[in-house]
Amino acid sequence: MDGIYLIIDDNNSQCGITDRLKTAVGLCYVAQQNGINFKFIHHAGFDMRDFLLPNKINWAADFSDITRLPWKKRHITYFPPFTDFPKFKKGIQYICKKYIGKNLIEMTGVQDWQRVWRELFWDMFKPSPRVLDALSQTVMPEHYAVVNVRFINALGHMEDADYNAPFPEEVQERIIQSVLDKIAECERDSDVPIIVYSDSVRFLRIAEEKGYRICDPDGVGHIMNAEIGDKVNLMTFVYMLQMSKAEKIYSILNLEGLPSNSLYKSQYPRYAAIIGDKPFIRL
Repeated sequence: MDGIYLIIDDNNSQCGITDRLKTAVGLCYVAQQNGINFKFIHHAGFDMRDFLLPNKINWAADFSDITRLPWKKRHITYFPPFTDFPKFKKGIQYICKKYIGKNLIEMTGVQDWQRVWRELFWDMFKPSPRVLDALSQTVMPEHYAVVNVRFINALGHMEDADYNAPFPEEVQERIIQSVLDKIAECERDSDVPIIVYSDSVRFLRIAEEKGYRICDPDGVGHIMNAEIGDKVNLMTFVYMLQMSKAEKIYSILNLEGLPSNSLYKSQYPRYAAIIGDKPFIRL
């Protein structure tokens, strides 16, 4: 079948799940604007179809679908907002293996881009039975708000990333207390219970000791780490969908009097808010 083929495998995997989804939705948008098909092959650590299935748009494909005829395919890159896409033609497969996780719909000034992105996301994807089963096994309040905190390595080595390294213990303690203070602010602002999500198991345990409800710490990890295992892959999607159902999502970023890289500006909670059409507040 002709059209745009996004291929993310172990040879070119990069970025987290949010950036990969932004790339998939962006290229599907390009395909729709040009009246051609969109196909998505994701085998970087897992098959995307284990967690997200095609919904209204059948993007599912396998490597066996790629033509062996060189004159029937072209290679393209995805680096928004700069685009040098060719004039797309029927009968050609346009293969994309080089990408950066940017939102083309937002960056090219599409009006009401969040709605357009959200609707296209749900046209493309629906949760797999595995994800639905995992969601059903966690009893959530009828109404709740989410606080998300992304430390990366601030409180101890979690992943191979250049953003930050573990701070001295005294600084770590100050970071923890400052984040707890911010969560207390969110709790005062919210009229529904707070659930804390974080990439730090250490911090989640501390928050739990303080009386906050937390996400399942056994599912915490980052899909860029090869050793994380299947549960972390699964819970990456479960957490996003749980967050998307919250009344509002808070993301803590700015801590006064502490290093600017204490926390990371994660797009994961922001896009959970977008797919759920919920308020997003960056603190």
